Formats: sequence, C-alpha cells, structure tokens
Amino acid sequence: MMKLPISSKRVILLVVGMIGLLLVYLLQNDIADLGKNMAGKGFWAFATGRAIRFILNDVFALLIIFALFFERKYIIFAIYVQLAGMVLILFPYLILKYHMPGYNGPLISFLHRLVLNPLLLLLLIPAFWYQRQLPENK
Repeated sequence: MMKLPISSKRVILLVVGMIGLLLVYLLQNDIADLGKNMAGKGFWAFATGRAIRFILNDVFALLIIFALFFERKYIIFAIYVQLAGMVLILFPYLILKYHMPGYNGPLISFLHRLVLNPLLLLLLIPAFWYQRQLPENK
C-alpha cells in the first residue's frame, strides 16, 4: 500500500468532511426517519433523529478542523465545545421544539441553526487560524 504524503491525507480528510456535511444535509429526512425507526414515536423519536444529525454534523466538522490544522490540541478543544453544545444547546432545543411546536420565535430559530448546522464548531476555524497567527505561536 502506498503511503500518502501528509498533505494528501489532509486533503482527503477535508474532502471527506465536506462531503459528509453535504450528505447529512441532503439526507436529513432519512436521518429523521432513522430516529423514528430507532426510538418509536413521540419525543424520543424526535430527539434521536436530531441528536444523530447533531453528532454527524459535528464529527464531520471535526474532520475539517483536523484537516486544516492537524493539531491534537485543537481537536480536543473542539470536542469540549461539541460536548458543551450538546448540553447547553441541544437539550434545551429538543425540549423547547418538541413541547412548544407552535412557537417559532427568535430563540428557537437560533437554537435550530446551532443544532442542525455545525455552526458552533465551524466558528472555531477562524479562531484557531487567528491563534496560529499570533507572534508567540510562530
């Protein structure tokens, strides 16, 4: 088996991450159906589908971050951000969205974007890039 140079590995990881994010978006209805098949009906079906999508989006965003920076410390920090997002954003979103389906105000709209898009982790990319540009990191 041919060993790929580091840059080729990074490009492959970047492409896999981007294609993964695209597939999660294109297959969002299938992911919701998977949640229904796994958990039955009601809240747990809703929560399972959204949680699967949240986790898949974040895993692919982690791949992109790793491909761009190729440093363990950035991935560990991004995983902590992902876990904090799960506790502080995903759980309140699931409860609000399921128990108040008629409410579609700004709070639920912002939470919806953070949960169903890998926005939180992708916002780390400019922060990591900026940190790398600081003089003490050169």
